Amino acid sequence: MVIQESRAAAVTTDQQFFSIGELAQRWRCSRGTVYNRLRYAGAKVLDFAGLGKRGRKVVSSDAVLQIEAKNTKRLC
Repeated sequence: MVIQESRAAAVTTDQQFFSIGELAQRWRCSRGTVYNRLRYAGAKVLDFAGLGKRGRKVVSSDAVLQIEAKNTKRLC
Protein backbone atom coordinates (compact mmCIF):
# COMPACT_ATOMS: atom_id res chain seq x y z
CA MET A 1 0.00 0.00 0.00
CA VAL A 2 2.82 2.39 0.84
CA ILE A 3 4.55 1.68 -2.48
CA GLN A 4 1.43 2.56 -4.45
CA GLU A 5 0.99 5.84 -2.58
CA SER A 6 4.60 6.89 -3.13
CA ARG A 7 4.38 5.86 -6.81
CA ALA A 8 1.23 7.96 -7.24
CA ALA A 9 2.95 10.90 -5.56
CA ALA A 10 5.92 10.54 -7.90
CA VAL A 11 3.67 10.64 -10.96
CA THR A 12 1.61 13.65 -9.90
CA THR A 13 4.45 15.81 -8.62
CA ASP A 14 5.01 19.29 -10.06
CA GLN A 15 8.80 19.15 -10.22
CA GLN A 16 10.49 21.30 -12.84
CA PHE A 17 13.67 19.22 -12.97
CA PHE A 18 14.69 15.62 -12.24
CA SER A 19 18.16 14.42 -11.30
CA ILE A 20 19.67 11.37 -12.97
CA GLY A 21 19.21 9.35 -9.75
CA GLU A 22 15.56 10.34 -9.50
CA LEU A 23 14.98 9.25 -13.10
CA ALA A 24 16.71 5.93 -12.42
CA GLN A 25 14.30 5.29 -9.55
CA ARG A 26 11.29 6.55 -11.52
CA TRP A 27 12.09 4.39 -14.56
CA ARG A 28 13.43 1.47 -12.46
CA CYS A 29 16.70 1.18 -14.34
CA SER A 30 20.38 1.98 -13.87
CA ARG A 31 21.90 5.44 -14.12
CA GLY A 32 23.74 4.32 -17.25
CA THR A 33 20.46 3.38 -18.91
CA VAL A 34 19.06 6.81 -18.00
CA TYR A 35 22.01 8.49 -19.74
CA ASN A 36 21.51 6.26 -22.81
CA ARG A 37 17.77 7.02 -22.99
CA LEU A 38 18.40 10.75 -22.65
CA ARG A 39 21.08 10.63 -25.33
CA TYR A 40 18.84 8.65 -27.69
CA ALA A 41 15.98 11.11 -27.18
CA GLY A 42 18.26 14.10 -27.70
CA ALA A 43 17.19 15.61 -24.37
CA LYS A 44 19.00 18.65 -23.04
CA VAL A 45 20.74 18.07 -19.70
CA LEU A 46 21.59 20.95 -17.39
CA ASP A 47 25.02 20.40 -15.80
CA PHE A 48 26.12 22.43 -12.77
CA ALA A 49 29.75 21.27 -12.92
CA GLY A 50 32.75 23.37 -13.73
CA LEU A 51 34.81 22.57 -16.80
CA GLY A 52 36.18 19.03 -16.48
CA LYS A 53 34.56 18.44 -13.07
CA ARG A 54 31.83 16.15 -11.84
CA GLY A 55 28.60 17.85 -10.96
CA ARG A 56 24.89 17.55 -10.49
CA LYS A 57 22.98 17.04 -13.72
CA VAL A 58 19.26 17.68 -14.07
CA VAL A 59 16.72 17.20 -16.84
CA SER A 60 13.60 19.31 -17.37
CA SER A 61 10.27 17.69 -16.59
CA ASP A 62 9.05 18.52 -20.11
CA ALA A 63 11.77 16.34 -21.63
CA VAL A 64 11.03 13.55 -19.13
CA LEU A 65 7.29 13.60 -19.89
CA GLN A 66 7.98 13.56 -23.66
CA ILE A 67 10.25 10.52 -23.30
CA GLU A 68 7.68 8.74 -21.13
CA ALA A 69 4.81 9.54 -23.53
CA LYS A 70 6.84 8.31 -26.49
CA ASN A 71 7.68 5.01 -24.79
CA THR A 72 4.29 4.34 -23.19
CA LYS A 73 2.23 1.71 -24.98
CA ARG A 74 -1.30 0.41 -24.68
CA LEU A 75 -1.85 -3.25 -23.85
CA CYS A 76 -4.82 -4.02 -26.11
